[in-house]
Amino acid sequence: MKIKQFLKTNVMAIAALVLFTGSIMSFTLMEKKSVLATTYFYNSADISAGAFANPSHWNTTNASDCETDGERPCSIVVPDGQTLGSVLAGKTNAQVLSMSPNRKP
Repeated sequence: MKIKQFLKTNVMAIAALVLFTGSIMSFTLMEKKSVLATTYFYNSADISAGAFANPSHWNTTNASDCETDGERPCSIVVPDGQTLGSVLAGKTNAQVLSMSPNRKP
């Protein structure tokens, strides 16, 4: 009986608490989704046609100095849920270069 009385008198406070908790959790989930991405670095000396779209030339660790090695991509960010191969598929060297935020022309 006391529980029913407590719930009746505090129903607005309970609803506010539930809504507040839900909104905090939704912001946390959004924040986690936005950080899920993988950065790949171009680690090959090959600059022939189509070489930049070859996934085997990319790695998650940077082993070259792309900013001084001429016209080649430095890095590409692949969003969560996609693969490097799907991002690079069918792209020309020029298209891959335009996707790379850091490169030396």
